Amino acid sequence: MLLLFSESVRQVRKSRNVAEAPAQLTAASATQASVVTSRVRANWLKDISDECGIDFVQAVGPLGTHFMPEINGSGGALLDYDNDGDLDLFLVNLGRSPKTKVGFDPPGFEPAVDTSNRLYRQEPDGRFSNQTEACGFLNAKREDSTQLGIGCAVGDVNNDGFSDLYVTNYGPDQLFVNDKGQRFVDRTGDAKLGCAEWGTAAAFFDYDRDGWLDLVVVNYCADKKFGHSVACGFVDGTVSYCGPHKFEATVDRLYHNEGEQSFVDGVPQFKDVTEASGLGPVVSYGLGVSVCDFNGDLWPDFFIANDMRENRLWMNQHDGTFREEAVLRGVAMSGDGMPQGCMGVSAADVDHDSDFDLLVTNLVTEGSILYVNDGSGTFTDESRTFDVINRTKQHTGWGVALVDLDLDGDLDSPMVNGFVVPGGSMFPPHGEDQFQDRTVQAARPEVFFAPYRDSNLLLMNSGKKFVDASLDAGDFSRAGTSNRALIVGDVDGDGDVDLVTTSVGGRARVYRNDVPRKGHWLKVSCWLPMQNRLAIGAVIHAYTDKKGWTSQLMPSSSYLASNDPDVHFGVGDTLRIDRFEVVWPDGVREQFEGSSVDRHLRLEYGSGSVVSQRTIVE
Repeated sequence: MLLLFSESVRQVRKSRNVAEAPAQLTAASATQASVVTSRVRANWLKDISDECGIDFVQAVGPLGTHFMPEINGSGGALLDYDNDGDLDLFLVNLGRSPKTKVGFDPPGFEPAVDTSNRLYRQEPDGRFSNQTEACGFLNAKREDSTQLGIGCAVGDVNNDGFSDLYVTNYGPDQLFVNDKGQRFVDRTGDAKLGCAEWGTAAAFFDYDRDGWLDLVVVNYCADKKFGHSVACGFVDGTVSYCGPHKFEATVDRLYHNEGEQSFVDGVPQFKDVTEASGLGPVVSYGLGVSVCDFNGDLWPDFFIANDMRENRLWMNQHDGTFREEAVLRGVAMSGDGMPQGCMGVSAADVDHDSDFDLLVTNLVTEGSILYVNDGSGTFTDESRTFDVINRTKQHTGWGVALVDLDLDGDLDSPMVNGFVVPGGSMFPPHGEDQFQDRTVQAARPEVFFAPYRDSNLLLMNSGKKFVDASLDAGDFSRAGTSNRALIVGDVDGDGDVDLVTTSVGGRARVYRNDVPRKGHWLKVSCWLPMQNRLAIGAVIHAYTDKKGWTSQLMPSSSYLASNDPDVHFGVGDTLRIDRFEVVWPDGVREQFEGSSVDRHLRLEYGSGSVVSQRTIVE
């Protein structure tokens, strides 16, 4: 069968405007960056934030109480909320720290500072217009001083064809239901959601394959004594934010979408199945999540990156329950047997063997870890083989992606970094720390967070290992902030993957991909006519007689982020794909005719040749 929809790449939008320079850095903070501005050779990732109208600055503070969510940052999403074919941008805002002492008058957080989450619509000319108020997000946080925005997940919870938003908060989470691309309405109560813990990452996925998107929410840590407004001091006199090990670990939560029979005014109700599914007894310090079918049984599993505690790998048992098997399958710790300070995670087929590997970012001195899947869901730490760990040890990593930036057919990895202890934490970061329940006099955010600055990394895949190309990354590598989320997608519609970043107390940035192209591309979207219409969880294989590529339609990844829901392939010098194979979220495997490259394709459920039917496991 022919593919149902295809469109040639639209004309690339170009602008000659110069992006705003990074904020002025102190001499001390400048020495912390491993990439020196004067040494940058090219500008492969150009900051176009001013050109396209993204002016978001994260609201944070008043500073001085070392309120822990301040240093962990907040994220965002690329999504097409109005179904016009262009990616829009949603940015989660933190907000006012709750326990600044009486009489303390810090700079940088005037009463008029807007703490609302921000929604930008992409217009036909490529610029973004601020739709925050028009779409219902202005002052949409509840009247609760402890409700601060953290991360988000995107999915169509009521199967009406429009993407909805779940926002994790420090305080009760919120579900915003999309009203046909015109506005978003807070329907948290109707949906029986609103996890009250410190939520971080979240992901929609159909874990029981009933056609309705369920939800996993990752939680970080709890602090009933200080409310996370407490510093930790070190013997050398440094005072900084505390690590999670100083507080109580929490339980990650799983919610089942009860479907159409549970609708309240067009919105389904969710049931908390944390205990029934097996997640209840296991506590964590969770920050990142990635959902994949890791063992090839056609049922979705999920991996949770934990900060200073063993990671979790929840394997789907096909009966509504999950079994935690991270140790058994080799992803609980590094290959050296050490738990690490894990933050972000990306899952993709790095080695072209049609299964999903994991790349996890960690604290400085630890290095990022690449876990390679053997196809059965058992992993090996291949960080040294691919030369990842040595490239990343000098950095504290957060957002991460595995995407083909130069279209040569191999996945590259941009990483955003930022320290959590001033000066780069080049001493044991949490071995000698003691609580310091006091307020310090703090400067404005750009000055206060300068000692936490770290340079971003660009690792290009040579086919056998990753090569540090940060000196060619230009604006991306010399960003003068402490970055957190990395969101990826083809923002300008020219066929390659662009980047969006957030930073602690600073601006969100949009980076246009100007990496020299080494090949061709394909974008693939999928469509289910009745349920889970955006086909979250679908796995797409693209084949020629000599090569193959595998990807998954799963936007939740990186750190506190949701990416472009379309699947993007770089295919090198390939001029035509012979055939596509889609494994749909319900387990049906369909084959579709091939296509020429450099175009956007849409595959619709039921229009291909069925290769294998769904298998029901009782």
